[in-house]
Amino acid sequence: MNIDFLEALEEMARERGIDREAAYEAMEKGIAAAWLVEHGGEKPPEVHVDRRSGDIYVNGKPFDLASLGRIATRRAENVFRQEILRRRREALYEMYSSRIGEIINGSVHRFEGRNVWINLGEVEALLPEGERIPGERYIAGRRLRAYLYKVEKTQGDPRIYVSRAHPQFVAKLLELEVPELEQGLLEIVKVARVPGVRSKVLLRALDPRIDPVGTCVGAGGVRIRAVSRELAGEKVDIIRWSEDVKDIIRGSLAPASVLDIEVDQKEKRAVVTVPASEMSLAIGRDGHNVELAAKVSGYDIEIQSPTGEEPAQS
Repeated sequence: MNIDFLEALEEMARERGIDREAAYEAMEKGIAAAWLVEHGGEKPPEVHVDRRSGDIYVNGKPFDLASLGRIATRRAENVFRQEILRRRREALYEMYSSRIGEIINGSVHRFEGRNVWINLGEVEALLPEGERIPGERYIAGRRLRAYLYKVEKTQGDPRIYVSRAHPQFVAKLLELEVPELEQGLLEIVKVARVPGVRSKVLLRALDPRIDPVGTCVGAGGVRIRAVSRELAGEKVDIIRWSEDVKDIIRGSLAPASVLDIEVDQKEKRAVVTVPASEMSLAIGRDGHNVELAAKVSGYDIEIQSPTGEEPAQS
């Protein structure tokens, strides 16, 4: 009987995702509660379940579960279930808290207004409306990857927040596609993003023999296309890092040609001159190109043409 008890306890622990010792401690707490129901008193007794034999001891004396009455047995079961549930929630919180900053996989489970709930298996994650890629459709059952950015404790299961709009989602997708990033040969310095439209990624080569742009783009663009597909067609620009901020600004405004750059390092401002015919190209639709260039470089950028046209500012 004791062996059957041990096996049932350990099987339950595995199914609930809690460790073996936590299951034994939960059982000991349940037996202590049942003993109080049966015998009264204010202080719970010391209960020990032998991990090898399954023998139970209360205050150092052998104890038979069969001796408990119906009410006490029910009390033991309820306390045991509550403890197991609490331990499971703590384990889930610890597990997902340790994964903040990672990409996780799941499937679209249900909808709550414009929010999407993702089934991760043992728990759900919330993809808030503001963390969705604009225009992206979510269909129940669809497999999905997302960036885990926050975990909160609640009265129930932990609240897990994921994003497909976070700049670091782009960085983590690149790491999946570009082994040189994981190997430490390349380093992502900064990511600027307008979700669903364009991202700019500033990359530094830690090995001088590696071309950061060509390596991330991949042969025939295969690597960068894989990232873009995951982002619902969002364009991803790779920019080579430089000690000279002018080089970063020039690269981040591509494909527009840059004729001249004047920088004010103290004020973190730059005035960039481009051909009049490429003003709109440098600025980008809705100003996104120059906006992202400003975020990547860390400089406020004004775009002007040689003819003295009114500058565009970001």
